[in-house]
Parts: sequence; C-alpha cells; structure tokens
Amino acid sequence: SDAPRLSVHHVANQTEALMQLAGMTKRHMHDPIVRQTALRIVADVASRDDMGELEAIYRAVKHGHPDVKGMERGFKYVADPRQIDFFVSPSRALSQCAIGACGDDCDSHAALVTALAGSLGFQVGLRAYALPSESEFSHVYAVVGYPKRKPAKWLGMDTTVTSASVGWEPPPGKVKTAVLN
Repeated sequence: SDAPRLSVHHVANQTEALMQLAGMTKRHMHDPIVRQTALRIVADVASRDDMGELEAIYRAVKHGHPDVKGMERGFKYVADPRQIDFFVSPSRALSQCAIGACGDDCDSHAALVTALAGSLGFQVGLRAYALPSESEFSHVYAVVGYPKRKPAKWLGMDTTVTSASVGWEPPPGKVKTAVLN
C-alpha cells in the first residue's frame, strides 16, 4: 500500500511529548528535501543576512513561497482531531504540501520552521507554552538563536499567530524549551 505509515507513541506527560517532537525534528533537519526547500526559500536573500533568512522562512511558512511546490499559499494552520496529537515530520509536511495537503497544527508548524532554520546553520529549539493559569502546556512554537554564528538571543518564530512576526513571543507564562543543536 502507498498509504503513509503512522507510529503511535504513548507519552507520560507534555515534557516527554516535547522531547519526542524535538527528536523527530532534529532527525529531519538534515534531510535533503528540508535543506533544498530552505535554500529555495532564501535564494533571493543576501549572503550572510541572518535576519533576512529568518524573515524569508517565516513568510514562506506563514504566507507562501512561489518556488516551493505546494507551499505557494503557505502552510495552513489546521487543528488535530480531539484527543489525538499528530506530529508530522518536516520532510513529510513538505511531501504533503507537494501533493496539495499543505497544513497542520502548531506542532508541525514549529517542527517545519525549526528544521528549515536549522538546516541553514541556525541554533534552533522548540518551545512549549502555557498561560500562567493553565496547568499543562497548550502550544508549541519554534525559537531560533540570533545571530547565526554567535547567538545572543532567542527569537520566537510562531507562524500560527495571525498578527505575529519574527521575534514575537506570547504573553508571559510557563515555558519549556528543547534546544536541538
């Protein structure tokens, strides 16, 4: 059968889920499809323009890029079914885009942005977030060390928030960051 295989993992808590997502993302950060896609996205950015590369990745995932098959209109936010949390690898997300199924929830957005930036040499991570009133994490987004060679700060790269841009962070709350490299 040509149907994609799915793996089911039962995790004890959200910290373990974050580590599973981080491990999967790190493995796919070096995938040639991810690297080639990142290179297409930043092709028109000046050499050594770190912020230009981050902004290009952010725009491509959020709004689209004409040179990335299936992602011409961006990577749409689509919620998971209730009671199930799908983690789609960055490579699979790009393959799905190429056949017209370009979208997923915050986990996949974060993994895709993280893998694209990581494939270009940025220090990257995934950040789980909860409002102060919440007992469990309810959101995850990409964070990137800036500048590339000697990172002095982490920039949020949340492509699921309508009014956000590179560097945007949610209101103060509980966070846990998994650094991938």
